[in-house]
Amino acid sequence: MQRDDHSITPSVSDSGVTTAPTLTAEDEIRELRNEVHRLRSLLQNNRETQDRADWPKSIEYHQQPYAGARLTGITKDRESIRSTADFEYLPKPTEDLGTLEYDFNRWGYCILSKALTTQQIESQSERLLDQAAAERAAGVAKMSHRGAAQTVFNLLPKGSIFRDLISLEANALSKASTIENLLEKILGQNFYMGTAHGSIVHQHGGRQELHQDQGFVPLPHPPYPVACLIIYTYSNFSLEEGATYVVPGSHRDVSGNNLVTPNSHYEELAKNNLLALNAPAGCAILTDSRLLHSGGKRSAPGTRLASRIFYVRGFMRQQENQLAGMTEEMLNSLSNKLKGLIGFKSHYGLGMVEGNSLDPTKPKIQIGELSMSRPEEFRQDFDWRYSKIAKHMSESDWESFVDYRGERD
Repeated sequence: MQRDDHSITPSVSDSGVTTAPTLTAEDEIRELRNEVHRLRSLLQNNRETQDRADWPKSIEYHQQPYAGARLTGITKDRESIRSTADFEYLPKPTEDLGTLEYDFNRWGYCILSKALTTQQIESQSERLLDQAAAERAAGVAKMSHRGAAQTVFNLLPKGSIFRDLISLEANALSKASTIENLLEKILGQNFYMGTAHGSIVHQHGGRQELHQDQGFVPLPHPPYPVACLIIYTYSNFSLEEGATYVVPGSHRDVSGNNLVTPNSHYEELAKNNLLALNAPAGCAILTDSRLLHSGGKRSAPGTRLASRIFYVRGFMRQQENQLAGMTEEMLNSLSNKLKGLIGFKSHYGLGMVEGNSLDPTKPKIQIGELSMSRPEEFRQDFDWRYSKIAKHMSESDWESFVDYRGERD
């Protein structure tokens, strides 16, 4: 079967990594097998009473279903995707806190207008584009969609303006206090940042598979979001311009019950309900991590810019921060197995370092803040150049921005 290479969901080989859980073909097959196993178990154990002999003999908690595999392929049908602007009742950009809270509860997302000033948009866009160009020039760029999109991972070390954005400072966000207030209501106190990256989408780029941002959590999910993604629009979002696709109201019902459950036909929620978000530049789009959504394909000429900051409930992490308590010398002495156990191991895309979910590690020379005005920085011997993800990307016939140098001795 011939593939539409301009619209396929990025695989590991073309490094289209987002906040979404990363699923390989093997992951999808395993999920579907787990789902078959679960359904068979339901049929076998569907009796009103069970005596001691009916209790399971083996531990099978690892056989939990995930939402991902059943959502594959849905966003390919471009002709069926409409715009949220076509529906008057769906969320519109607003500054009213009450409306924002209602929209988030009812539809799974809300749109805060004028979250960034024109100057803030310009300064953040300029820094993002400069960093992206420098990463391409240095041979450490993470491209996808056959070069029609680029992700700038790990924004934290790549500019003070991004650090201020992540920490919700007023100099980076004109509506910083409103966003922080909403996040505390959504995630509780002591939430933390789980992902921060910039998104650059050119014509033909951007399409993802439909997913939940908390798809790494096995079903059934708790009756509240464990995370919240904020999309800052540096350019206009529309169907043609590559806006995020959403299935409004796919996160919960009026009673608070999740609509995506092991026993629900949740993939059916997207039928005739997959819409492209319509929002002007300068907005902050907050999404419930249970909402079915995906990146949208840009059909128009030009470029769509955004940053995506993902905040997570405080309990979604290790109890002891082993990495913070170790010296570089101690860390370097650890076995690969132990390094994995303390955090340098990925799971459904969690634990990436610079977009590397294959063999993440703490780099000695990291990809920090780069600029086209400082080309001498491009000659640094970045650890990323020796990673498995760099090898995979360098083997793509369209990838010309990866300087893979082989495995380290």
